[in-house]
Amino acid sequence: MKKSILVTGIAGSGKSTVCRELNKLGYRAHDIEDIRGLFRMLDEKTSKVFKGYNNDHLGKVRRGRWICNIKRLQKFIKSENNPLVFYCGTASNMDEVIPLFDLVVLLKSSPKVLRQRLSSRKPGNFGRTKEVQDWILSWKDRSEKTKGKMGAIVIDADGRPKEVAKNIIKIATAKN
Repeated sequence: MKKSILVTGIAGSGKSTVCRELNKLGYRAHDIEDIRGLFRMLDEKTSKVFKGYNNDHLGKVRRGRWICNIKRLQKFIKSENNPLVFYCGTASNMDEVIPLFDLVVLLKSSPKVLRQRLSSRKPGNFGRTKEVQDWILSWKDRSEKTKGKMGAIVIDADGRPKEVAKNIIKIATAKN
């Protein structure tokens, strides 16, 4: 039986890093936010593609909505032939994304670790500035609680990426 696992979390929780670790460990894993055409940044005010969006500008970040194209994601999941596949990422429309998966794992990191990870990102990457980090941390607990209520299995992601990936594999391969 085919099993599709979503690995999600807020910015800096380790989604992309864990995705690379899962691949290194021999599992099929996709960083879905990097798949061309699967996501669009929309302006909350206009619901159109956000022209002039800037990850360093708090006002623009607050207005942006990172929207996953659900039909394309469904097609992508369906096209995968491996029996166990991990899909790593997040979106503003998680309420539509989560139901597509057999299991959802939520990476949860402490505010200190999140700040360290976000601060080490390259210029122009999401969450790098202190203002954007403060904003992310202002809704961190609420977001994690909501995903938990939607059935996500919460795991501590403060540790070494390889160990976090192994914990995810253990959860994903456990018999129900």
